Amino acid sequence: MLQGVATAGLAGAAGCLGGDDDGTVRYTVADSTDPESMNVIQVADDNTNARLRLTMDGAYAITPELNLFPLWLDLEDSGDATVFVATLRDNLEWGAGYGQMTAEDWVYMIQEVHQGPDNWALSAAAGNWDGIRVEATGTLEFQIELEEPNADWPMEPTLWGAYCLPKGLLEPYVDDRDGDGLDQDEEIQELAYTGNLGPYTLERWERGSEFVATRNDSYYMRELDAEEFPSFVTDEQIDAWQQSPNFDEFSWRSIDEQSTRLTAFEQGEVTETTVPSNRVERFEGNPDIDVTEVPFPYLRILAYNQRMNGWAELRTKGVRQALSMAIDKTEIAEAIHRGYAETAQTFQPAWSEWYDAAAVTEFGEGDSYDPATARTLLEDNLSADYGYDDGTLVGPDGEQVTLTMAYARGSETVKTTAEFIGDELASIGIDVEFDDVTFDRLLQQYVRNEWQGDDDPPWSSGPNNAGPRENTRSEMDWDLMYGNSFNTYPRTPAAIDAFWTERASANYFGYVPDADLASRFHTVRTSTDRSKRADAMADIFGILSEDQPVNFVVMTDNIVGYQHTVEGPEAVFGQEWDRHTWKFKKA
Repeated sequence: MLQGVATAGLAGAAGCLGGDDDGTVRYTVADSTDPESMNVIQVADDNTNARLRLTMDGAYAITPELNLFPLWLDLEDSGDATVFVATLRDNLEWGAGYGQMTAEDWVYMIQEVHQGPDNWALSAAAGNWDGIRVEATGTLEFQIELEEPNADWPMEPTLWGAYCLPKGLLEPYVDDRDGDGLDQDEEIQELAYTGNLGPYTLERWERGSEFVATRNDSYYMRELDAEEFPSFVTDEQIDAWQQSPNFDEFSWRSIDEQSTRLTAFEQGEVTETTVPSNRVERFEGNPDIDVTEVPFPYLRILAYNQRMNGWAELRTKGVRQALSMAIDKTEIAEAIHRGYAETAQTFQPAWSEWYDAAAVTEFGEGDSYDPATARTLLEDNLSADYGYDDGTLVGPDGEQVTLTMAYARGSETVKTTAEFIGDELASIGIDVEFDDVTFDRLLQQYVRNEWQGDDDPPWSSGPNNAGPRENTRSEMDWDLMYGNSFNTYPRTPAAIDAFWTERASANYFGYVPDADLASRFHTVRTSTDRSKRADAMADIFGILSEDQPVNFVVMTDNIVGYQHTVEGPEAVFGQEWDRHTWKFKKA
């Protein structure tokens, strides 16, 4: 759901690019922050997921050509896009003595955790599994029955890349509905159960610093025969999977100082890192470094907190529109991102086949960037006890309105953009104070929210949407948030309902749409009429652009730097599906 603004960090191994004196071959990724938890049930960010993917493959991958590539399981449509049959590989073994992975493990986790009463485990995937029936039909086979036909379903985030946990590990916590105990379980946090399910095994996790995994010689993909791979996979790719992984050690190092990270990368101490758009020129012409620019479906947003600990006026559409109108997106894209970003107006890239410019209302670009009109719009929509005093927006207490903006530390681009937004809002009389925090703290203390009522919440959609906005709040107060990027799912646009309905699992900012978006998403999922689906999506995107639940700021390119010795990365959308087959070039 949420992606860190940049991978940032610092490698400590001098021989990470070719091997130490003992011959150990290391691959080191530099990252800006460290995860808080390895609890796969609650994971909703790519920062944590990148670590987990080292030790667990997940259900299946999707190639850039939109082919389903089986990892733990293969998936077959029964023919009507309603019933799917999942078949597990027969060589998957849990660690910690839990035995073989079976269909019973999957069905138990889906029914008792993702679909558990009151979302007791705070599953981030609870909304994805709502209304879906699952049934074990064999030791290694289970059936998934959707409520309505959905041809896009295999590529939606429900099962694609999904993890599972052993039934034996879950049972004690399921019986007691003990979400806290499950979250703190040592086998969960130390990934002791991962067995042969991924190319690496967790060696150590030094919180706040380093996540190190070592080569898993019992990796199940190494045992597969050629005929167990899909027909579209080449002999060369089969050989690569059978030999994977190619590194003895794979580590993530965390540091929130961008300059230190880039210096370490430049000096060859880091194998891979995200390169900020305003630092690409630094590496151009360096023969030891390759910088790739990959089409990226993530959209960077300025979130407006509409929960009980945000500025109450942000619940008014006209107020949100005024703030968005006062922020120059073109300046952010062209000056701050140096042209490596495109302005956005709704929750879809303009290059998507589902985008309809005619349906979209613009804010903050061209003539729709208008601070003077924004001030008028603000005055017209604020509560009666707000007003302007000599250009300053004053609240009920007679003091200037001051909003708190939280943003993710570790990227100069994010910091510069946040400060620019603060200056823009100052032009309409609003003062902005900043909380710059590491990305893991942003998720834990600002994104996650909890129910504050005396009774149980009427509903909960997980840790990022714990119930109705009137009685839910995050640990830290905030009004604006910058530095998160959301996946726009241009291949399967109905999947964005994870963000934009009241009970959506990723709706951490508390948006309550006036329009019935759920029924429109239902049309997109169930209709076989391409034109009808397109019209429904255009309607959704138009409503979002007008409502401004967040300010849709820019679509940024994914710019990643690799040492020239790395063989495998390609500048194509979805390129990392075969990441575990990458290797170093031979000298």
